[in-house]
Amino acid sequence: MHRTPTPRIRSQHGFTLFEVVVVVVIIGVVAALVLPSMNSGWRQGAVRRSVRTFISATRAASAKAVNTRKPVGLAIFGDEGRFGLEGGEQVFELPDFAQFGAIDGGRFGEAEDEIVFDFFPTGASVAGSVEIEFEISGGRQAYLLVFDPLIGRVRIEEAS
Repeated sequence: MHRTPTPRIRSQHGFTLFEVVVVVVIIGVVAALVLPSMNSGWRQGAVRRSVRTFISATRAASAKAVNTRKPVGLAIFGDEGRFGLEGGEQVFELPDFAQFGAIDGGRFGEAEDEIVFDFFPTGASVAGSVEIEFEISGGRQAYLLVFDPLIGRVRIEEAS
């Protein structure tokens, strides 16, 4: 019995250039659709963190005033987009796509663009409001943070 060799069929493994190009194009289209949504979501998170940080700073100023039985100021540097307890113990910055808008009330601080809102040992504060504006997805989003002078708290209103 003599066997005749059977020709081997070569199987081709791998992808053709056309298949690779199609996959790359699909990935590019999906990325173009998803990335703007992810960026917008990140910015919305930064907006919420910024507003919460501002409110936390007002609560810290109020609590410190009550605990030390001395007035404590919350300093806002409008041109620089910074805020914190007067004296610079801890300073916070707004994100690069945010800025302070109208600031009503408070008193002028030591620095040129510094406005200070005072909190008192009784739990009260000065009256006023601070607007924070955000540029998101080509639009404007603004919040008005209003100081309640009787209880030293801040409430959030959506600015027009």
